[in-house]
Amino acid sequence: YAPSAQAAAVVERAQAAAPPASMQAPVLVMRPLPDVAATTQAAAGIESARTSQTEEAPQLVPPLLPSPRQPAEPDAIERALQRVKGWFTTGNVPVKVGILVLFAGVAALLRYASDQGWLRMPVELRLAGISAAALVALVFAWRKRDSHRSFALALQGGAIGVLLLVTFAAVKLYALIDPAPAFAISVMLIAGLAVMAVLQESRTLAILGVLAGFLAPLWLSTGSGNHVGLFSYYALLNAGIFAIAWVRPWRILNLLGFAFTFGIGTVWGVLQYKPEHFASTEPFLLLFFGFYLLLPLLYARKAQTPGGARIDGSLLFGTPLIAFSLQAGLLQGERMPLALCALGLAVMYVALAWALRHKEKLQLLGRGYAILAVGFATLSIPLALSAHATASVFALEGAGLVWLGLTQQRRLPRWAGIGLQLAAALALVLVEPSLLGRGDTAIAVINANFMSALLIAAGGF
Repeated sequence: YAPSAQAAAVVERAQAAAPPASMQAPVLVMRPLPDVAATTQAAAGIESARTSQTEEAPQLVPPLLPSPRQPAEPDAIERALQRVKGWFTTGNVPVKVGILVLFAGVAALLRYASDQGWLRMPVELRLAGISAAALVALVFAWRKRDSHRSFALALQGGAIGVLLLVTFAAVKLYALIDPAPAFAISVMLIAGLAVMAVLQESRTLAILGVLAGFLAPLWLSTGSGNHVGLFSYYALLNAGIFAIAWVRPWRILNLLGFAFTFGIGTVWGVLQYKPEHFASTEPFLLLFFGFYLLLPLLYARKAQTPGGARIDGSLLFGTPLIAFSLQAGLLQGERMPLALCALGLAVMYVALAWALRHKEKLQLLGRGYAILAVGFATLSIPLALSAHATASVFALEGAGLVWLGLTQQRRLPRWAGIGLQLAAALALVLVEPSLLGRGDTAIAVINANFMSALLIAAGGF
């Protein structure tokens, strides 16, 4: 702003009385500020000129480029090749390749030695030498378990595998020992492998032990058909899996045990079961059902997440489905005993759901038990009237799987449940073709066909 005349006079008198220039402090000179209105008008003019130039200039539109194509999903062969490549290129690659080279080199050396006649010795000494080398490798690997973990675990699994193969060869190929002591040796090796797996927290060793344990009676079988001995051995194996699940939440072991136990049991039941075997088979079915009834509970307690427990839906719904179907086969279509079994399962699942009602992180598992309780309680009604057990079980188990898949936002349980629903409807139509036409039942609503179809429809809804 422009200073007034009085202010200018005051400034002149102050300058006259001021000390010499060498002693003066810096003086702040007040200059007039620019006119705000003029500055605003000039800025508006520049902006209008830019706008007119922009409007007059032609709009340059970039040419449309084709959208990039999404890469095609790899097929099953490509995925398998990628997994094989990943196995060789990730992790401890030198150890993996070294074990493969070791096996190939030992095989080539033995072949060369055999061709040159260097191994002309009794077969007992050959097997004893191989066993001694495997034991030395096992001890060496155990001593290196802390400093070279990956190498030690791979060598331990290879050494146990060689000892199992030597045992198999001594029984099946050369008949040097009887099957009973060979079976005992195999059990000791597998038990030792399981102990080493737990102590070293190695799931890979545990998987190897489970696979070898379930396959041992198959490759050492004498064809005697002793199902009591076979199921007793599988009971010991399942007890070992249960003990591992008590301390380690390794779901893959539970699934392997479930698949082998009920798979081999089903094959035996189809091929060799007879009504006189009921008394010696029913206790094992109840024992195996008890194991895999409690394994999902152990897994849920050990694999808890901050938001709750992880639920093993395969065992939760698969165990009653398979066990009840096998029970129906043992009873050979007797409807009333099967209905009582369904009612007993319903009471048991109600008790489990009631026991978990106050467990905040296990409430999801308790809801699953409640669904199974309602399903088996409902199933007992048509079983007392008809024999459509398989279709009704498929429908109810499918409903439970779909519920679990929606709750956990997983696709596999949902699609599995939908598949069970469709299989239930198809099974009912195949078993009772009269559903497509007119039925000849005496009771209008409360009859076997209507109740079975109602269960399938209720499960679908």
